[in-house]
Amino acid sequence: SFIDAPVSGGVGGAEAGTLTFMVGGDDAAFARASPILAHMGANTVHCGGAGTGEVAKLCNNLVLAVSMVGVAEAMSLGARLGMDPKKLANIINTSTGRCWSSDTYNPFPGVMEGVPASRGYSGGFGSALMQKDLGLVMDAAASVNAPLPLGAAAHNLYSIMSNNGSGGKDFSAVIQLLNGEMSTQTP
Repeated sequence: SFIDAPVSGGVGGAEAGTLTFMVGGDDAAFARASPILAHMGANTVHCGGAGTGEVAKLCNNLVLAVSMVGVAEAMSLGARLGMDPKKLANIINTSTGRCWSSDTYNPFPGVMEGVPASRGYSGGFGSALMQKDLGLVMDAAASVNAPLPLGAAAHNLYSIMSNNGSGGKDFSAVIQLLNGEMSTQTP
């Protein structure tokens, strides 16, 4: 039997053994694979038949990309309008705008320690990888005629970054593109 078992949690989750495995496959294959996956991750979720693990991963990364772009836009706008970025992040993180991109991985430099924004957007999940995943998302959506206007916008932003040599930067560096710190022209 075959399973697909994409992960979420990144390098930090792999090092800490806290990855989430999104598993697609029949019940017997899932039962055989679960004890092995449990050694590498904290969460193992049976998503359904073969292929549904990948569906879950693509949908998760769609949410991640759109939420990162939204947080980057909000943080950039707030700073341009004179708001202290740390105070703005605190407000967002105790209000309805709170999400992983704001409270765990904030893209604004100086707001959080230990995230790519605090080290020049090095490390983390590369923008080119996000572009690739969003391309897969867009292909999957097209195959079922599902409109994804926010997904398409995010895919476009990450494509611009990748096409202009910033694909190796963490995907939170989209804030640099929004702030005009990266070219939007294709070389």
